[in-house]
Amino acid sequence: MTHKKTSDHLNRLKRVRLADVAEAAGVSRAVAGQVLNGSKGNSRVAEKTAEKIWEVARRMNYQPNPAAQQLKGMRTRMFGTLVASAGDPLRSFLVQYLDTAAVKKGCHTIIGNTIGRMDVGPNQFDYYIEELARRGVDGVFCAVHNWFDGDRKLLVQQHPNTVFYEDVDVPGAHVVKANRYIAARLATRHLLERGRRRLGLVLSDLNRTSCEDRLRGYRDEHEAYGFETDEEMVFDAAKHGGAYPWHDTKTLTWTFPDEVVDIAIDQLVRDEGADALVCVDDFWGATLLRRLRARGVAVPAHVAVVGYLNHYLADWTDPPLTTIDTLQGAAAERMLEMMVQLVSRGPLPTEDRVVEITPKLIVRGST
Repeated sequence: MTHKKTSDHLNRLKRVRLADVAEAAGVSRAVAGQVLNGSKGNSRVAEKTAEKIWEVARRMNYQPNPAAQQLKGMRTRMFGTLVASAGDPLRSFLVQYLDTAAVKKGCHTIIGNTIGRMDVGPNQFDYYIEELARRGVDGVFCAVHNWFDGDRKLLVQQHPNTVFYEDVDVPGAHVVKANRYIAARLATRHLLERGRRRLGLVLSDLNRTSCEDRLRGYRDEHEAYGFETDEEMVFDAAKHGGAYPWHDTKTLTWTFPDEVVDIAIDQLVRDEGADALVCVDDFWGATLLRRLRARGVAVPAHVAVVGYLNHYLADWTDPPLTTIDTLQGAAAERMLEMMVQLVSRGPLPTEDRVVEITPKLIVRGST
């Protein structure tokens, strides 16, 4: 009995060959190779047959040999995913969804954290450009915030099949992003419809395009309701020390600037009489809830609060946080679709290289 268990275990550990998958699927080795290894002739395999081959391959845990595929000039079915940190609260969902979407297509992702590895050095973005090239990835998803260092143009030069999340200063880049203009209009409309009239807008840095888009949406929605925008109701955190300073680069601990949040409350609520706050993200929203409560300001009775992202913490704040869902799952699907087209057909037409995801409002107790 023990011998049989050991034998079964060894069989599971034994590398599954392409010929094994072909035999189990009832097709030739050449047909299985066309489907699983991305070699030419793929289009001649019926869709139903291809689905069966992929199903068998997944069941048998078949793993193509990347080195052999590179030697043959075939695709490795591996993608690099660059993030500042896999623990980045603003990108963690996207990383998860990208990997899930890739696996559904029989592919895999390699995550490169561009900060936090002191053994590599300060310029880890450029390090991973070379590392991913060495590993022969078919393309790169770049979800590193655009305010972090890294040569994006070099990335595209060495990895033409690169898809970015959010705006990047690279002409002709392939980009998927949330429409922050619509997000700001949704949040503003929601609050105006509930009778709020003194809406504060909390931004991280007005020098960023993403914040400019939010400000336009905020202004345009006020105008649509026949209200003028009071510029004193716009708070720019960058003028007061910023929104997300790093405290410890070794442990990658995010520290939140409570003192800047207090300045925002002073300016918008105490001095300008804001009865609602539209926040740059859910972490600002959650911190505002906490700091407002410490001052005896009731939410939403005195001040309503709207976040942005729909992070899972929004369900756990007190009260639960009304927010804008950026639909990062949908963004990941679109990024993968764009990547597949890049790998198989080359660059997309210019008009198709920027895809905007329309967010949606999630109403909870804070409004």
